[in-house]
Amino acid sequence: MKYREVEVYAPTDLGAAGTKTIDINLTDIVSSLEIIWKFTVNTGDALTAPISDCISKIELVDGSDVLFSLSGSEAQALAFYATGVMPHNYITLKANDEAVCVIPIFFGYKLFDTEYAMDFTKFKNPQLKITWDEDAANSGVTTNSLSVRAWAFDEVQPRPRGFLMAKNIKSFTPSANTYEYTDLPLDYPYRLMLLRCKSDDLSPVSQLSEIKLSEEHDKRIPYDITPSELFQKIIAPLGRIEEYVRLGESANAQTIYTAVTHLHDGVIDLAYADADTGASGTPSPTYSANKVSIAAKANCTYYKMVVTGYCPHFCLLIPFGDINDVRDAYDVRKLKNLRLTLKSASSVGTNPEISIILQQVRYY
Repeated sequence: MKYREVEVYAPTDLGAAGTKTIDINLTDIVSSLEIIWKFTVNTGDALTAPISDCISKIELVDGSDVLFSLSGSEAQALAFYATGVMPHNYITLKANDEAVCVIPIFFGYKLFDTEYAMDFTKFKNPQLKITWDEDAANSGVTTNSLSVRAWAFDEVQPRPRGFLMAKNIKSFTPSANTYEYTDLPLDYPYRLMLLRCKSDDLSPVSQLSEIKLSEEHDKRIPYDITPSELFQKIIAPLGRIEEYVRLGESANAQTIYTAVTHLHDGVIDLAYADADTGASGTPSPTYSANKVSIAAKANCTYYKMVVTGYCPHFCLLIPFGDINDVRDAYDVRKLKNLRLTLKSASSVGTNPEISIILQQVRYY
């Protein structure tokens, strides 16, 4: 077979919280890594965050050289925009059920890309560092499991030119109606940029009023756009995220968090069964940012919900040409200045934070 799946780190209960460092000793060319996080649900009534928030930081490093640095939620959003497919989340509120979150890291433009992939032999001491907190999404978790797997080339060993590198290069707290200026790095070409506009109660489309990217002090302006225009022209045509939820077998009020953060024309489809009569119905949940709240309903056992919408984990996409064609990569190395200007909206929501994430083409 041309490819094989490799176990990099076997499923392990890591305890409550900390940072796990995994030495990477792979000699084959790697197309992707896959981090799989699981925990046993302690209570059947509430999540306190998306499951992916249990992984607060993923770093791939070679000494002081950082090859990848994102949170679990940021990495899931990047994977969606890069591939058009949302990574798997099994969201559950059933007590003693096992919640699952899969976080892929793609080193090429597609899985098994022979031109862009990771060759760990090019580095002296590659390590994967994963920071976790088992209670970040559900209080009082008693067991968890972390594993890492890789898709590697086997019978065919390509000679890739480079790999895709992704980093959160800046995070800041916005204030209403103010500008934030960021001089962007000019070291490697850009494939895409994500703006993560996070808050407790607002869609990411609502937190900014202006996005401007300018070269050489406004000599050229590749982007001058509002988040609403960005959503209509670029994000919405990519299609909706769809997540399935296994609700608790309880008549109590329930709360879940999903990857969907902009409902727009999406839907929340909730069904339940009456424990006494067997009758079914569709109670109306309330929705705010990525939080879905379901009111208590006597005699009812909830059993399923589907949430569909846009903007995974509060992230907006800024592509540079055709992101599936390396020839369209935005080569910033020839520039002397590249500035991103973000203007906050009149309301930035509760506990706001904006992050700038770059995926770049790095050559060996």
